[in-house]
Amino acid sequence: MWPYKLYYQLKTTAQNIREHRATVLLSLAAVGFTLLLLASYLLLLSNLQSVGERLGRELQIMLYLDKGLSGQARARVEEAVRAGKEVESVEYCSPRKALRSLEEAMGEAARVLKGLPENPLPGSLEVRLKGPYRNMETIEKIASRLSGIEGVADVEYGGGWMKRFFAFIRILRWLALSLGLLLLFASVIVISSTLTLGFYSRKEEIEILRLVGATESYIRFPFFLESLLQGIGGAALALALLWVLYQIFRANMGAAWGLFAGWGQLHFLSVPATILLLSLGAMVGVVSSVLTFSRFSAK
Repeated sequence: MWPYKLYYQLKTTAQNIREHRATVLLSLAAVGFTLLLLASYLLLLSNLQSVGERLGRELQIMLYLDKGLSGQARARVEEAVRAGKEVESVEYCSPRKALRSLEEAMGEAARVLKGLPENPLPGSLEVRLKGPYRNMETIEKIASRLSGIEGVADVEYGGGWMKRFFAFIRILRWLALSLGLLLLFASVIVISSTLTLGFYSRKEEIEILRLVGATESYIRFPFFLESLLQGIGGAALALALLWVLYQIFRANMGAAWGLFAGWGQLHFLSVPATILLLSLGAMVGVVSSVLTFSRFSAK
């Protein structure tokens, strides 16, 4: 008996979609473009998070030494820095080398440095930390400790702008959550409206089914399946459109992104993120059907 029931429900679902194909296609497109906005936001956020993680791994501490520090005193500073268990390597950069690097970075504008009576740049130590200690909290503590070593004039580790960058990412996460809820709600309304049309078009048939003893679950299953297909189909459409836009952006702006991200590669949504988006589409379908059933039953 159950194979016939399943056949009927699948046939009814196909009939509903066929009879209202224009409305269903419009609903599918609306859900797809709505979820495309959310997927695009998630793609941007995931790539910015990757940039932040890579920059965090490459963080190092710069110790600027007192001017006129003797070689023996510098050796003592290096020895004190290397004594820390967190330190992976220490490299000395002389004032001459620092000036040469600055001239190379400035290019033609470096001629303004030619008239300087003396090299204004101090010697410095580039301190690279071991992997487990390359995070902002640990780096701040280590930088504070190293600043107290005699002979160290200043400490720099990019903490200010890195904090602002990660704060910006946290704000994006909250915006993604708010935007996602708003867009998912809009998708629910679109699919629910489509299902309501289907209910009204088959109102007489539904009443007959009730009279002959059909259960509510038996009647509602085709509409539930239709809404589920619309939600998952909209999410799949959003992913397909996002993939096309991603390829276009990478072909035209990939070099610019690599320069911004320190030659990091732009990447598409991960498999878990893709599954999440499809699951959100399915959830939109389920919520839409429940909302529609409650409205229809109330009439």
